[in-house]
Amino acid sequence: MKPRRKSRRLWSRRGISTVVANVMMIGITLSLAAILVAWSGQSYGAFSGGSQLYYQQRGQALQESFVIEEVFFIKTGTPNNQIDIFVRNVGLININITAIYVNGTSLTPQSGTGYCTFSGTHPSVSIGVGFPCEFNVDWPQSSCSPNYCPWNSGNIFYIVVASTRGNQVAYTARAP
Repeated sequence: MKPRRKSRRLWSRRGISTVVANVMMIGITLSLAAILVAWSGQSYGAFSGGSQLYYQQRGQALQESFVIEEVFFIKTGTPNNQIDIFVRNVGLININITAIYVNGTSLTPQSGTGYCTFSGTHPSVSIGVGFPCEFNVDWPQSSCSPNYCPWNSGNIFYIVVASTRGNQVAYTARAP
């Protein structure tokens, strides 16, 4: 009978160690899950705060709307010709124009007339709700080659006006 008791003791010890191992694995899994939940909660909190600001800014951008009403080409006879661009704010909030592109080239407006104000601290022009603004932009003739000059009659000009909120308006005009 003694040999049977030895085998029962070995078998019973194996059973206890299997149960303990399973309990330990469950405990480790639950502790890792708790750490993962804490980490993801912090990450989600930071993400949701940033997304709230993003959606607030996009809401303002949707209230902003402006159009290019007309474009005039003026040959001045100087090294630079002039393009007059008329922009009107048709949105619900004031807009700030930060950039004007003509055929992919960024140009700085020399002056603005109408209901717009230039900001000295930031290179932008503010236009009130419902008001127009005329931008006078110099187009350099230095971009002309002996065989081609974009200022020639009938050439296409692609004009883009951009605001600080990321909205853009495009206009295609043909030189006279």
